[in-house]
Amino acid sequence: MVRPAQAPPDKFGVVLVLLCVGYLVYALTAAPWAHWVVPAVYLAALSFAVRTSRPGPRVRRLVRVLLAVSAVVVAGALALLPRDAAIGVLDAVLIVLLGTTLAIILGRVLSGRDVTLSAIAGALSAYLVIGLLFANVFGVLAWVMPEPFFAGGQEADQQSLQYFSFTTLTTVGYGDYTAASYPGRGVATFEALVAQVFLATLVARLVASFRRPGAPPEQGPGVAPGPATAPGPPGTSA
Repeated sequence: MVRPAQAPPDKFGVVLVLLCVGYLVYALTAAPWAHWVVPAVYLAALSFAVRTSRPGPRVRRLVRVLLAVSAVVVAGALALLPRDAAIGVLDAVLIVLLGTTLAIILGRVLSGRDVTLSAIAGALSAYLVIGLLFANVFGVLAWVMPEPFFAGGQEADQQSLQYFSFTTLTTVGYGDYTAASYPGRGVATFEALVAQVFLATLVARLVASFRRPGAPPEQGPGVAPGPATAPGPPGTSA
């Protein structure tokens, strides 16, 4: 008897850990080596997200190409370009990587039927990706705009931009960092809006998918439960 092949276990917990590592590296240091480590961590996170989500062959091929091209572009930019241009290119590449990761994670989490630890890890990963994604969007804006990004004239490096992104995402708004121009303000407002819509949608989806342990799966509309079968008399067979 041939046993059916089992699906590989979900690895959203690994994705969440990798994203947290990338966040902490930029939060704790501005050393040049961080610009090499963080993209490598995000490449690994996207790879594990694809393994867990198990998309179709076409999507997997596209992701493989994206991983290879991103690695080459990041390495070339950091090795050959001036610092400001290299960081700008790095931010642009990370926007594509994190955006792809977000789409893949959401596609799996929102289509899931059960609330599991892996689904929760996937939801947390998606929320974290949003903050990291907008931090790189702010980085590209700071690169292309002639005026300083922050109204107070602070340096718009990875640490400050990530801090600004997550205080915006969580609507904390300490006020110590404020975007100086309307493009930066508009993107920051949009990030806060995306965060609110994401949380409302995700919570509703998880609540709708929640079932108590041992509860039977919900039947679709128009499907009536089958009639109960009474036990026959002793000694009879169906």
